[in-house]
Amino acid sequence: MALELSKSTWLVALHSPAVDKISLHRLQGGDTEGFMALIEHRREQAQAALTRPVRVMSCYEAGYDGFWLHRFLCDRGIDNQVLDAASILVDRRSRRAKTDRLDAAALLRTLMASPSPIPD
Repeated sequence: MALELSKSTWLVALHSPAVDKISLHRLQGGDTEGFMALIEHRREQAQAALTRPVRVMSCYEAGYDGFWLHRFLCDRGIDNQVLDAASILVDRRSRRAKTDRLDAAALLRTLMASPSPIPD
C-alpha cells in the first residue's frame, strides 16, 4: 500500500496479490483507527483468497507527517518505507498531471518495484 498524505485527507492506494487492481481509499487525515481497520479488512480478504499469511508493506513520501506514522506502522508489524520525493521516477520531458491519485499510484509502483526485504 502507498499513502498520499495531507493535513485533511489521506489517500490510500492498495494492491492485493489476490486482485490485480489498485484500489483507492480516502480517509480523514490522522484517522489511524479507520486506517488500521482498512488494512486488517484487506489483509483478511487476501489471506482468505490465497490461503496463506500475507505480509503488509507500505510507503509514503517524507513530508508533513514526519516519522510518527512510520513508527506507528512498524509497531503494528507493517513493513514501511519513507521515500524521498527525489527517489520517485518521473518523465522529465513530458507534462505531468499532479493529483493525489496519480501520486499515490506512483508511490505504489515505486514500492512494488523495490527489492523486497528478506522475511524473518
